[in-house]
Amino acid sequence: MPLDGDMAGGIIPSEDVKPILKDPFGISVIQKKAIYPNPNRFFAHWTFYKYFNYFPIYLQRVVNPIESVYLSCAIIKIIIQIALIFLLSIYINIDKKKLNKDLILIATIITPLFQTNGYRSYMGIIDESITYTFFYALPLTILLLYYLPFYKSWYNNTPFPKNKLLISGLIFLCVFLSFNCPLIPGITLVITVMFYINYFKQNYLMHEKKYFSNLFLCFFTFMSLLSLYSVYIGINNPIFSGNSMRIEERYSKILVGIYSTVTQKIGYPILLIIICLNISIIKKYIKDGFANKALVFFKYIGIFSLFYIFLLPFGGYKEYRPNILRYDTLMPVTIALIYIYGFSTYLLIKYFTGKRKNIYALLIIIASGIYTFADNPEFEKNKCEKLSLEKISLSSEKIVRLNTNCSILSWGKTTDSINSKLNSKLLRKWQITKVDKLYYQKY
Repeated sequence: MPLDGDMAGGIIPSEDVKPILKDPFGISVIQKKAIYPNPNRFFAHWTFYKYFNYFPIYLQRVVNPIESVYLSCAIIKIIIQIALIFLLSIYINIDKKKLNKDLILIATIITPLFQTNGYRSYMGIIDESITYTFFYALPLTILLLYYLPFYKSWYNNTPFPKNKLLISGLIFLCVFLSFNCPLIPGITLVITVMFYINYFKQNYLMHEKKYFSNLFLCFFTFMSLLSLYSVYIGINNPIFSGNSMRIEERYSKILVGIYSTVTQKIGYPILLIIICLNISIIKKYIKDGFANKALVFFKYIGIFSLFYIFLLPFGGYKEYRPNILRYDTLMPVTIALIYIYGFSTYLLIKYFTGKRKNIYALLIIIASGIYTFADNPEFEKNKCEKLSLEKISLSSEKIVRLNTNCSILSWGKTTDSINSKLNSKLLRKWQITKVDKLYYQKY
């Protein structure tokens, strides 16, 4: 994939990113009423800054400087995708005490849904842009890791492990996640509200014995308080200062976004159709406690998705995301639906026998084939950019003219050399150039 236009600003860093890295918890927003972009996203910027300041240089022991950058992007994307598939497989296989061969089956079921090209613009998780991958897919993967011990305790109705190392790690993740991805505060607040409603219902209305220990209450409350604080300091963001669109207009945009997502390509419709089919079959034929518990959790996911989408318009409006709801803001719902798809499909494959199993397996193979063949590899996307970087590297000029028509570390073409100033610093930092070299494109 090509490099994106936010990389230089996050890695050098730019003037508007420096305040974020200097003030992790946005204290200056409270004390001095400071206003700067994204004051509540320190850890997203910090992980991005650290990774790309050091890892490409480390890789230059075995590859050339230009290749080290693209390889760094590829490696972290692969790690995130494998981690997501592995975590979702564990969530689906949560009742098993040990890792087993069913994890491979589950991973095989859900992997085709991870689109690199194909339907990525509608249901993508690993973004084309490495910056967006760091700001969305990576923290959402870590959020799944954070909730795993709570989910396991709830699903298996077992005591929450009072392991000091685990508790310390969860405390750190509370802080790390609350000042990270812009979606996480909303996600955690919705989950906490749903948890408290369910906790009250089961423990005071139905008097069921559930292992909702004080640690559940402490962690969910702590995470919610941090999320509320993160939302509060995030309001002091100049990106939204000129946003005058009324809330009812934003909701009309959401409806357009939903319609676009489910009608432009068949990726999402296939996913939703198979989920509905699976749930109807499970309700009709499988009557054991395991299936019933799964259906209950699917219902919770449906409620979560509705609440989450309902809250999206309150996050403001950006021109580059005209319908507010897009594959990136929809990512938590997409991951949740992949979970339901994987869980329900796995359940039916294990339940069916004989001819029914063969017919159902054929249906899933056909669906997987559609996703796989739609996701055509496009290996030449960064060829023009790499050639341009090679020319800049080899040129003896301080201002390099490029006869190319592709983006170079930007969101569009660089027609004025002044706009390449920050990029030139980044190329020197990555040792692609020995001195700062400006560049522009004319063709």
